[in-house]
This record gives sequence, C-alpha cells and structure tokens, in this order.
Amino acid sequence: MERMTKRLEGDFPWVDEGAVQAVEGGYTGPAVEKLAKLEELCEMLAAQQVQLSGELETLRRAGKAKSHKFNELLGKKLTNSYFLGLLKVYGLDGE
Repeated sequence: MERMTKRLEGDFPWVDEGAVQAVEGGYTGPAVEKLAKLEELCEMLAAQQVQLSGELETLRRAGKAKSHKFNELLGKKLTNSYFLGLLKVYGLDGE
C-alpha cells in the first residue's frame, strides 16, 4: 500500500494538497476516496457480523453446531471480530 499521509513533528498527520480538493459543499480527492473505502469496509464487516450471528444461531437450533458449515462461519466471524478489534484499537471503528 502506498501511503498518502505522513506524520509531522508533534505527531500531526499531513497529506499533500493534491490528495484533497475543495468542491462546493465539501471535499473530494484520492485521500477522501481512501477514507470512504475504509468506512465502507467497516460498515460491511459490521453487517457481516450481524448476518453471521443469525446464520450461526440457525445452525445451532438445527443441531448442526458441529458441522463444517458452522465451523466455517464461526471462523469467519472470529476473523471479522479480530479485524474490527484492530480498527477499534486505532480509533477507526466509528465510535
């Protein structure tokens, strides 16, 4: 990944002026696009967690808690949870 930001003295984030452009009512540019993609990723992971919880509960109720499908979904939920935890550590969880 090619970084767009740098940390200046005092730990302030900095981005080249070409990465953000003012437009009527806001901003656009490569840095804004990258931020939007990160936000979309967070939203997708959170939505997947809800969906996976429902699927796992359905399998539990059907007595399939030891099935390959259950283990696969549980692994995906744990992986998503780990990634969401990393985002939270870096303050990127939207809270």
